[in-house]
Amino acid sequence: MNSQQLRLIAVALAVLLLLWGGSELLSRGSDTVTGSFALPKLSQADVDTVTIIKGTDSVVLAKQSSGTWSVNGQRAAADAIGELFQAFTDTTRPELVAQAAASFARLGVDSAGGRWLRIRHAGKAQLQLILGERGPDYQSAYLRRPGDTHVYLWRGRLASVADRAVEGWRDRRIAALAVDSIAALDVVRGKDRYTLARARSAWTLNGTRTDSAAVARYLDRVKVITAAGFATPAALDSAKARAVRRLAVRGAHGVVLTLAFDSTPTVFLVHHVAGVGGDGATVYRMNFWDVDGVTPASRSLLPPKK
Repeated sequence: MNSQQLRLIAVALAVLLLLWGGSELLSRGSDTVTGSFALPKLSQADVDTVTIIKGTDSVVLAKQSSGTWSVNGQRAAADAIGELFQAFTDTTRPELVAQAAASFARLGVDSAGGRWLRIRHAGKAQLQLILGERGPDYQSAYLRRPGDTHVYLWRGRLASVADRAVEGWRDRRIAALAVDSIAALDVVRGKDRYTLARARSAWTLNGTRTDSAAVARYLDRVKVITAAGFATPAALDSAKARAVRRLAVRGAHGVVLTLAFDSTPTVFLVHHVAGVGGDGATVYRMNFWDVDGVTPASRSLLPPKK
């Protein structure tokens, strides 16, 4: 092989390396060449409405006058709202993966198949995105701006947060109680009926001595009463006509909370009858063991037999 042939081979290899380097640059989506993308650092003060739409399903988060949020007219969970705005603080470098409309359907960012995220304040759009399929990495997803052909791979929490159904945004907290303000708890558990009452520094059950450690554990359970979810129409139809358990919490000035528990084959349905917490006519769903925790058997609060 002569020197001229070696030079030709060297030139060919150099051209191949340049082509390979260029293809890698485009496939990795260098924003300096083809555009850029960044999420605005939005806070709750900057937003009054968040709408997430996919097909016929929609989630509408609306800020109320009190500063709390609702989801489709129901009370929203503060931690869920907080996670959404935390997602806007993710610092991640987007990767440009496509630049043509032909790739939209494959990546799930077409107008019909994508999940539309719209954020507004005082009637003005703050952000609009179309979120598509999940990406190859944990919590990554494809997204683009409406009207823009650039599709990015975004490695952050936004897509997973926006994927929540309505129930995932709702506040499952039934009630929160200040234990120091509780004077008595009336529990109905079938034929087991009792009153746990504060007597100075101790507690009595129907006037008898209690196990102080067991009572302390019970009071800790009722500080925050949380549901597993919300009742479906089918579950409401299968519930018994009368509540099989009941909890009434009394303070110095009267009843502060009343809950009624209907049994079904798989869960209890909980009606917020009166007092603090609750969300209108919402019927909650609680697991058997959680209901046992807030309406324990009377014997579990008594001193162990010797």
